[in-house]
Amino acid sequence: MKKILLIFALILLFNNQSNAQKTIQNVNWKYCTAKYDCDIQSPQGDLSGNVTFRMQKDSIVWFSVSAIMGIQILKGIITKDSAHLIDIYNQKYYPLSLADLSSMQELPADLSAIQALIVGNTPTNSLIQYDSTKPNEYIGATPPYLSFGLTTTNNLVSSSRFSDKGKMKKLKISYLERITDKEVALPNQMEWEIQDMKSDLNSLRLKLSLKTARFDSIPSYPFSVPNDYERVSIQKN
Repeated sequence: MKKILLIFALILLFNNQSNAQKTIQNVNWKYCTAKYDCDIQSPQGDLSGNVTFRMQKDSIVWFSVSAIMGIQILKGIITKDSAHLIDIYNQKYYPLSLADLSSMQELPADLSAIQALIVGNTPTNSLIQYDSTKPNEYIGATPPYLSFGLTTTNNLVSSSRFSDKGKMKKLKISYLERITDKEVALPNQMEWEIQDMKSDLNSLRLKLSLKTARFDSIPSYPFSVPNDYERVSIQKN
């Protein structure tokens, strides 16, 4: 569960607009339902299954994680100010405010940035092109929190990279290809690599392959917590 929280914590949104932003093409969308095959590699073992996202832009992220046999093991919902995660396998419920999550990891957390990473857009409005010999490389920073890097291919984001202020936690997301037969050019292949320099046990790699995608209005985001689930409060380390 902490690994899932780390994904959400290693997100940021910068507030300043830069000239470099104008050269990056972000995909346009309002609603998105996408299902991915997912392979998870970690020191504790490997797991295969699928992940489904339902999203309304700047409003909500609903997700479900199932094992390879289709058995749901995790689901959650994220809004502008809170995140609610249910560990179905262990019957535990994790309610979080995004402000608490940000404080816990000493990093900002932001719904719009999380959505941007899922659809393969730039999660920040403040990018600095730092090397004229590398026109597709960008970098940004929001002291004292973390640093951020971004690479583009054909003006679309091909990777996003984050690290915390001590460079002890790192996140890299690679968008290996885009779908071209849909109205929104979602990433067809993604790799999420989480590296914890303090403990390899908290490192993780996710490989996501798009199976289906649609962009019509989403009627519901079903989410309820069974009464017998243990409510767990996440404490700052």
